[in-house]
Amino acid sequence: MSQGSILVIADDLTGAAEIAGIALRHGLSSQIVQHLNQSVTADVLVLNSNSRSLKAEDARAHRAAIFAGPNTKTWDWVYLKFDSALRGHIKEELAYYQSLLQPEYVFFSPVNPNLDRLILGEQYLVQGRPIADTDFARDPEFPVRSSNLLDLLGKIEWSVVEKPLLWKREAKQVVAAAQSWDDVYSWAGHIPKNALCAGAAAFFEALLNKRSERKIVEPQESSLHKRPILYICGSNHEQSVTRISALSQENIIYWQRKGSEREVAEKLLTLLNEKKIAVFAVQPGLVAEAEVIRKSMADTVSILQGPNMPQELIIEGGATAQAVLAALQIEMLLPTVEHAPGVIRNEVPDKELAITLKPGSYPWTEELWAFGPQRKPNK
Repeated sequence: MSQGSILVIADDLTGAAEIAGIALRHGLSSQIVQHLNQSVTADVLVLNSNSRSLKAEDARAHRAAIFAGPNTKTWDWVYLKFDSALRGHIKEELAYYQSLLQPEYVFFSPVNPNLDRLILGEQYLVQGRPIADTDFARDPEFPVRSSNLLDLLGKIEWSVVEKPLLWKREAKQVVAAAQSWDDVYSWAGHIPKNALCAGAAAFFEALLNKRSERKIVEPQESSLHKRPILYICGSNHEQSVTRISALSQENIIYWQRKGSEREVAEKLLTLLNEKKIAVFAVQPGLVAEAEVIRKSMADTVSILQGPNMPQELIIEGGATAQAVLAALQIEMLLPTVEHAPGVIRNEVPDKELAITLKPGSYPWTEELWAFGPQRKPNK
């Protein structure tokens, strides 16, 4: 596989990191970039388009700006990475990239068997429940209103096909249904060459396994994180809220309002100097716009730059991570360790800084959570 032959366009930063982790697992180097005008020195270039954190009209303009110059035809293979919880501007982005790349077919599979996110008939299920009946129905930016995938994509243009052997070439835009890893791998073996594939990381991994001649490598030993460590928890997912509520309050500094960035940064600095570890999280029960919260949290972290900057940032939530990188003016990440699927440690070029990215809905690894085994939540 030649260098730079694979381009993956991810709609958020943690999704980009998850793809990079899969590349590492397959013995391929990767780079995560914010623009396509940066030099490519890796097998897999992962573009974080960051469209999921933008409003629809802003995402439209942002896409047009990204692809105003680059020629995507120089890539051997382009994959579109979307959220396995169906968040983001999926329908519009699929239409945009179909127009840009002009494939004969489009195959979409958002399933994640590791998290029990599967397709049964036209329904998308999360741990056996229709996704519209889960916590994702209350997502502050992309609440899932329907569990029917054709409601999301368009009943006229798209069709759900339960097995690859049932696919007919007359169907040009296909939801590749899957209820297991075996199903995903089966689909990967039946995709025609003139097709654009899109979906979650599982579909990419199955396709990469079919395409790559590299053998899957053993997971790297996770290097010990350098203290001080700052956890930045921007996710409102139930498991994240539960984990933080179980932690001793002396380890946490809460975000409460815009305009308090310097005050909060000083509190974080004091805690980091004292304990060499701190959690920066949103005050439970607080009601505020998600965009305001993540921008303010990122500005708070940027105040720590310089000799007081922690060498390790562990960031939960893709939009929060993107805001932090923007505030720190970081344009590229070099993935080094996959702690778990989707949980990726990255080095920052030319900086003594490592940033671990974790999607909000993905589980923590206990080694990554430096406070020891999780206790029951405080009452």
